[in-house]
Amino acid sequence: MDAKSAEEFLLKKDALLENPEELFQAIQSLKNDRKFSDCQDIHVKLGESYQGAIEFLFELGTWLTYIDDNLNSTRNIIESVVMETILQTYDRNKAISCLSDDHLSSTMDWLSKMIQSHTWRQTIYELAQQPRNEDCPFLSLTMPCIAVNEKLIGELIGVPLAWNTLEIFLKCASYVLLPLLSVGDSISEGLYLNSVAFLDFSQKTPEDHSSPEPDTKTILGLNELILPEFYEKGTDSHASEEIQNARHLLPYFLEMGCFSEHGYLILQSLLQCLVRKSKGHTARKLSWLLEAEATRRNRDVSRYTVYFCGAGDFPQTMQAMCEILKQHELLQPHVDHLYRSCSDNPRSRPLVELLRNPVFVTLLADALFTNRSELAGLEEKYAFLYVWASNGGEATEQMTAQVLQVASTCKHWHSMSLSGVAIRSFRDLPQLLDVVACNRSVAFGIFRFLRSTFNEKRIDFQLNLESMKPFCILANELAEHNPLLRPPLLALYTQLIAAGDEYVEDLSQLEYKRMLVRSMLHLVTTGGQFAISVIERMEHLYRRHHMDVSLVRQFVQELLDLAGSPFSNAFLEALHPLVTDPEISAGFKMTSRDLTNEFVEHYERTFPSGEETRAAQ
Repeated sequence: MDAKSAEEFLLKKDALLENPEELFQAIQSLKNDRKFSDCQDIHVKLGESYQGAIEFLFELGTWLTYIDDNLNSTRNIIESVVMETILQTYDRNKAISCLSDDHLSSTMDWLSKMIQSHTWRQTIYELAQQPRNEDCPFLSLTMPCIAVNEKLIGELIGVPLAWNTLEIFLKCASYVLLPLLSVGDSISEGLYLNSVAFLDFSQKTPEDHSSPEPDTKTILGLNELILPEFYEKGTDSHASEEIQNARHLLPYFLEMGCFSEHGYLILQSLLQCLVRKSKGHTARKLSWLLEAEATRRNRDVSRYTVYFCGAGDFPQTMQAMCEILKQHELLQPHVDHLYRSCSDNPRSRPLVELLRNPVFVTLLADALFTNRSELAGLEEKYAFLYVWASNGGEATEQMTAQVLQVASTCKHWHSMSLSGVAIRSFRDLPQLLDVVACNRSVAFGIFRFLRSTFNEKRIDFQLNLESMKPFCILANELAEHNPLLRPPLLALYTQLIAAGDEYVEDLSQLEYKRMLVRSMLHLVTTGGQFAISVIERMEHLYRRHHMDVSLVRQFVQELLDLAGSPFSNAFLEALHPLVTDPEISAGFKMTSRDLTNEFVEHYERTFPSGEETRAAQ
């Protein structure tokens, strides 16, 4: 190092904290130069460049005061301070300098040691999650170094920056998919139905990306809300651990598939190969679920959807479906073409797969059962396509007639004024209730109708509860006869309760929520296993202050009255936090004291040591 380079080095910000070897070489170079023969000149140069060395030495002195304490505790304190500083002051431009030819060898040496520590890896993951570091070369280099260790792949499934490397993405995909596929047909049909039940086309088109994308944590929470049931009840209890692991990995699978276009294409290609080679339906369910999630996030995946259906012999039909899925709208010329294709080829399996698309089925349900569009004499055509698509190519005249009858009634309900809705609705209820149990196409259409009505007339219902009663009766009947619609109904009630209206009086909102709580209680009566989901959702609302304590108290009292002794272990664990909550228990009626005391005694006998272990359901 010559004198000029040495002087530039010493004038750098915080040169005292640079590489000790380089610092020593720079000082020696200046000492050997006549111009800087005086050591005082060198000290002046170092002092001029000082910015934070004293602060660093002060921190070092503070850490040394812990030297007599536990070694691990001291190390944790030091690491926490350093990592917090790194997270706040990380400079990607300085980090890039570590990758120069002169420093690359030493960088790889200390980096390989650093990533062996779980704590430092977590710091790297947190840096990688920050938007300003989404394309940082240093962090991008770190990901393959971590991925070399196969045992650490499970950590990278939650780090999107790592997925930019194809090899790592494939490893993460394998890590996530294998447990999901291993549970086989234990995956509930309702999981896919839930994802479709809440599709919303009223806000944006696929080309509009104005809304910010939710982060991974938000997605995990949302899937917990919308997809509450992962597996069919009654599966082998020995497989519960595998099922819980698969449930944990499901949101990561959806996040990986929706992260980028190439990620979606790779995962769908893998799943489609499995669909053709395997006998089960797990891969198909996961494929539909990923497609529905991509649609919910406003991704245009229409061209991949039609391609994977294998309908290459019907190019015009594929193009028609592609345009409908792309625009999220039932474009009339394309609908006409689909109708003709189905009529001419009623047994074509590729056409069945093409029209069973979740977006298309939901668009048809909305057009038939809500008041969003005027069909103007096209009802029979839409009803035929809806029944044909939702029933896998089967469409009888009786089924189509039932859809038309119920759709007409629902649209009348939806369009009626508040003053007349209750009278007319109660008169039409019997004919609706007759077909709810026998036609799943009708059941799904009614759910979409109820979801639309409850959301659009929420304030009206709060002001006039009588007009809300027939809709609640219809929802209860829907839950009674359609187990797959119970989770979406529970999610709908949860959303309605959590959505407060500041312009409505508190008393009106309280009575409105009371009626929704009764509907949630009705879900408990439809099946004992579903009671756990209802209780967990009620506690979720209460802890987040969406539910008045009087409503929770009423829920607990009526639920204990419905359940009766003996209680299952899962029921005891789920309800115990609410029963023993001081604010809830303080207002129990005297008639309910015996039930609550019996519940608490049963709980204490079952868990005498206070150790709570989730019972196998």
